[in-house]
Amino acid sequence: MTRLELCEALATDYAKKASVLSLKFEEAYQRYFKRCEKRSYDNLLQQFTVGNLGSTIKKIATRSVEYIETKSDDDCEDGVCKL
Repeated sequence: MTRLELCEALATDYAKKASVLSLKFEEAYQRYFKRCEKRSYDNLLQQFTVGNLGSTIKKIATRSVEYIETKSDDDCEDGVCKL
């Protein structure tokens, strides 16, 4: 990730949380973005990782086949499931 992407992700996360407290999203975003610009890349990356913000990045599934597992009375015998 680039420094700009880290700043944007962290500022967006902060602004979303701040908007819950009735603060304006755009104002909170701009303030936090300016604060992020002063921080080192390693510090930004650490906060991004600790904050688990990487899970917000959409990943494309590589599986071409999907399936559904179901349970029915026929799937278990004597309390042991065959699945």
